Amino acid sequence: MNEIDIQVVDWQDTEALRRIRHEVFVEEQQVPADLEWDADDPNATHFLMRIDNQDVGTARLLEDGHIGRVAIRADWRGKGLGNQLMSYIMQYAKSLGMRHIELSAQTYARDFYLKLGFQPCSDEYMEAGIPHIAMSWDAPVVDELPPIDFTSPGKFSIHNPPAEARPERVFDLPFQLGEQRDLIDLTEQNAHEHLCWLITQARRQVTIYAADQAIWLFNRRDVLDCMEQLIARQPKSRVRILIQDASQAFLEGHSLLTLMHRFPSTIEIRRQHPERTRGPEVYMLVDDCGILMLPRALHREGFVRYNSPDQVKRWGSRFDELWSTSQSDPAIRRFML
Repeated sequence: MNEIDIQVVDWQDTEALRRIRHEVFVEEQQVPADLEWDADDPNATHFLMRIDNQDVGTARLLEDGHIGRVAIRADWRGKGLGNQLMSYIMQYAKSLGMRHIELSAQTYARDFYLKLGFQPCSDEYMEAGIPHIAMSWDAPVVDELPPIDFTSPGKFSIHNPPAEARPERVFDLPFQLGEQRDLIDLTEQNAHEHLCWLITQARRQVTIYAADQAIWLFNRRDVLDCMEQLIARQPKSRVRILIQDASQAFLEGHSLLTLMHRFPSTIEIRRQHPERTRGPEVYMLVDDCGILMLPRALHREGFVRYNSPDQVKRWGSRFDELWSTSQSDPAIRRFML
C-alpha cells in the first residue's frame, strides 16, 4: 500500500467528508439522512484519510472529546486503516491536552476499540436502529514519586570535554542561486541534493510550506546541518516554516523542531489556521529567486528553479497571507518545553 495521508480538513470545503459518510452510513447501514447530519458538524474537527488521491475514510472530533462518524469505505476495509485513522485522531486529541476521550461504538466494533485502549462505560443501546455501546479512554495517571532524603556532598567540580563538532558540509554547486533560470525536474532521488544546494546559497530567508507533508524530505540530518550552517553564516537570516499538522512523525527524530528549539530567534514554526484551505503542494522559497516545488505532497516529484523571481513572489505572497492567520500548535509548545 502506498503512503497514507491523514489531514484535518474544513467541513464546508471538503465534499469528500459528506460523500464517504453518505456511502457508509446512509446507503450501506441505512441510517436516516436527517440523523446523519447534525449541528455538531460545522464546529467539529474533521479528518480525511487519502491514499493515492483517493478519499477512503473520515471521522470527526468534538470539542468535548467525543470521536464519531468513523467511516472507512467498503473497498478499503480489512487493511488496518481504521486503526491508523483512530490512532491519528487520538494523538491529535492528546496534542490538544485532552485526557478523556469518548465515543459511541457500534457493538460489533467493540473489540476493535478495546485494542485501542477504550473501555465500555454503558449497557448496549439503540441508535439510528443500530446497537451501540458507549466507550471511553483516559490518559494514564502518573503517580508522584515519594520525597527522598538527600544530603548534598558540597561543592565539586565537573569537567565536560567539548563536544566534537560535526564537519561542515561542503558541496560542489552545479547550479547557482540567482543565475540558472531553467526548470529542473525534481525526483525522490535528487530532491535532497537540490534542497541542500538551495539552503547552502541562501543569504536572507528560507520559507517552507507544509513541511509536515514531506517529512521524508525535510526531517533529515543533512538538511538540518545545512540549516545550521546557514544560521552560523548568516545570523540575521530568517527561516519560517508553516505546517498543516504537528503529527508525531513530524515531531520525532531529526526534526526541524529540534533546530527551532536551538535557534528560536531565527527559526519559527507555526501551524496553518484550520479554517484556511490547505494546499496540496509542498514548497521552499529561498531569498527572492529560488523555488523548490512538489505540486502534490503525496507524489515525490516536482521541479526546482534557481532563478524564478516571479514564482517566488507569487508563492511568497500566498505564504505571507497564510502566515498572518497561522497559530502556535499546542504540540509545538509542549515540544519547546
